[in-house]
This record gives sequence, structure tokens and C-alpha cells, in this order.
Amino acid sequence: MTGPTSRTRTASSRSETRAQSNVVGVALLLGIGVVAIGLVTASVGGLVDAQRTSADAGAAADGFESLRDGTFASEDGAYPMRVTDGNLVRVNRTVRVIADSGVNRTYDADGYVATIGSHRVAFVGGAVVRGTGENAQLVTPVPLSSAGDAAFLPLPVLNASSSDGGGLDAGTELQTQTTRTVSERPVDTYTVAVETAAPTAWERAYERRGFDTTRSDFDGDGVPSVVVTLPADQTLTVVQYDLTVEVRRG
Repeated sequence: MTGPTSRTRTASSRSETRAQSNVVGVALLLGIGVVAIGLVTASVGGLVDAQRTSADAGAAADGFESLRDGTFASEDGAYPMRVTDGNLVRVNRTVRVIADSGVNRTYDADGYVATIGSHRVAFVGGAVVRGTGENAQLVTPVPLSSAGDAAFLPLPVLNASSSDGGGLDAGTELQTQTTRTVSERPVDTYTVAVETAAPTAWERAYERRGFDTTRSDFDGDGVPSVVVTLPADQTLTVVQYDLTVEVRRG
């Protein structure tokens, strides 16, 4: 027979078990809450970083576009990049103008690439390219036009005095000096080849303008050139902008 004392002990044990369960439950909930808050914080932090680097890439593209427009207008000026954090590197690039007659010209055009996190923005061959691989795109028009019996190629060429690059910050400006030289090429069939690490972007932009494109690695360095052959029997005006760029930081 179970006595009052046994029933009392059983009830007490049940109360203690429930109390312990409540404590464990609260601890588990607190632990889950802490983990959840950590995950949300990390997610928000990653989102903020992604938004910041995307905004910085847009600022770099705007800076390069302004530099391009100022160069084509033969205006010396200072073009702000306004990038929170990034890196600017000068890259070796070549633009070739090939004539059927065999009178060819090679330009050591070079260019700049800004890297901000996983974002890449380039100013090469007279155009601004944002992105990498298949996702890259020109954010400015291709610097080549053809109409009737004439074609026109504006071409910035970084000279030896231009900066090699360096770190970018909110106070960075690209100070430029420009000298323009115009060359009139006689009637011929011309091919223009732009060396670029973003060939897909150039191909799409050219094709939107009605040009057919091919690729070729002329010097075997692994960086392809996007090749466009202009209509036959055209003159070609090449406007070379000899460009000195000094990177100034705030």
C-alpha cells in the first residue's frame, strides 16, 4: 500500500522534473535565439558589404566614364572615383589597325582596371567595361563608328608617364592631361582589333552596332583581341588621345 509520504514524494519529484524541463527548455530557446541573432547579424552584415561594394563599383564606372568623356573632348581635368576601398592596376593592352594593303598600325593603348571586392571595372581601348566573364558589359558605347565611305576610331593611349595605379579611397581623383593627334587613313578595307580580358562584353556591344566579330590572340599572351572588319572601300580617321593620368588621393 502506498502511503501519504510516498504520494508526496512522487508529486515532489514530478514538480522537480517539470522545473528542470522548464529550465532546459528556456536554455534551449535562449541558445537558439542567440544563434538566430548571430545568423541574422552575419546575413545583414554580408548584405551591407555587398551593397557597399556594388555602389563602389558603380562609382568607379562613373569615374572612368567621366574620364573617357573628358578625354574625347580633349579636356584636362580631375575625375573623382569616390570608392570606399579598392585597388587600381594599369594593364598592358594593344589595339591594332590592320589594312588589306598591308599598312598596319599597333597602338600600346594600355588601360586601367579597378577591383572592388569581387567587382571589376575596366577602362580599356576607349570604353568602360563592368563585370567579369559572361556577365561583363560595356557601360559606354564602343569607340568605333562606320557610315557611308568613312569610319572613325577614337583611341586613348596611356603614355609612359601615366600612373601604374595603387589603392583607391573616397578622396581618389584621376588627374589627366591629353594631347590629340588625328591620322587620316586612305581608302582600304580595315580591321580593328581590341585586346581585352572581357571579350564577350565587347562582342555584344559591337554586334548591337551591326558589326560582325571574331577573336584572335595575336601575341600569344592569353588575352584575346576582339576583331572587327569594316566595310570595304572606306577611309579611316584615327584620333589618338595621348593620355597622362596621375592618381591623386585625398
